[in-house]
Amino acid sequence: MTAIEVISLSKSYQLKGNNRVRFDALKNVSFSIAEGESVGIIGRNGAGKSTLLKLLSDVTFPTSGEAKIAGSFSSLLEVGTGFHPDLSGRDNIFLNASIIGISKKEVKEELESIITFSGVGKFIDEPLRTYSSGMKLRLAFSVLAHLKTDIIALDEVLAVGDSMFQIKCMERIFDFKKQGRTILFVSHNLSAVKKLCERTLVIESGEIVFDDATDQAIQFYLQNQKTSGLSSQFLKDMTTHCSEESANINLKLEQLESNIEVDLGINISDSNGNQLYHFSNRFIGQTLLPENGKLNLKLDFNHSLKPGNYSVSIYLGQNHEELAWLENVAELVVPPYNPYGFHNPEAIQSAIITDFNITAS
Repeated sequence: MTAIEVISLSKSYQLKGNNRVRFDALKNVSFSIAEGESVGIIGRNGAGKSTLLKLLSDVTFPTSGEAKIAGSFSSLLEVGTGFHPDLSGRDNIFLNASIIGISKKEVKEELESIITFSGVGKFIDEPLRTYSSGMKLRLAFSVLAHLKTDIIALDEVLAVGDSMFQIKCMERIFDFKKQGRTILFVSHNLSAVKKLCERTLVIESGEIVFDDATDQAIQFYLQNQKTSGLSSQFLKDMTTHCSEESANINLKLEQLESNIEVDLGINISDSNGNQLYHFSNRFIGQTLLPENGKLNLKLDFNHSLKPGNYSVSIYLGQNHEELAWLENVAELVVPPYNPYGFHNPEAIQSAIITDFNITAS
């Protein structure tokens, strides 16, 4: 039985300004999802992933096309969607549940479990505007986790919150899967997508460019990012160099605003999308100021990576706004070496090798 059928779905916005340019957030998208299927949705920031979930959730309405939903549908979109900042956490539980069509009686039956799972118990009667983004996410996910709907759509539920709550989230999401509920899972965490979803859609510039088995979809997505990364107007050139114990990444940036601080973030991830290292000039209190719109940077670091290929992603910002988020724009190739006498280092499954001792008595 088909749980979701999307037919030629499009969403356009009229941008403000003198030219009144039209922006196509989603373009003629069609696909179907079977009942009980877990489907991942991946793509760069701004590709159209969240727009698609908003259309399926009736948060916004399509410019053309339609989506047919068979069964009850609940979604967890951006932090705070479906909440009111002036209501207490307790009142927002009832508000959020009513938006997705859950009765007050059912909420009352699960209320204490929802509050306990969220971990915000002592703040539950405080206004939501006093909550951190992590607290809002925990409360929203807890509502969704305890109320039974046939279809669940999740947008970056692992992007906010502490690591222990993220583990609780994933455990509950796998429970949904075991229960045979239909899941739509949007995430930049490719490892989580790979573990949860047998099938994945890749969205680029508002269009589905790949729809197949998750392993193949992730491979397509990573390769596509590597070939398109240097198209950013800000990243002129980038090189990586790596030895057995140290590495450096060189960036040439241009078309920046002169004499305004640059925020730099660099992520190193394995082939499954697990983030292994994160570097930022903010961590070390270093000010980066472009001259004449240009800035050349070199990151040097020691690593403990096993031999293999690792993906590099870059974040650039100025004036507290994102300029570019370039995912998997380059590779860091760690050469083969034999640090502890292993005959075949590639056979080691861990991503990180560290010093250790073994004692026998």
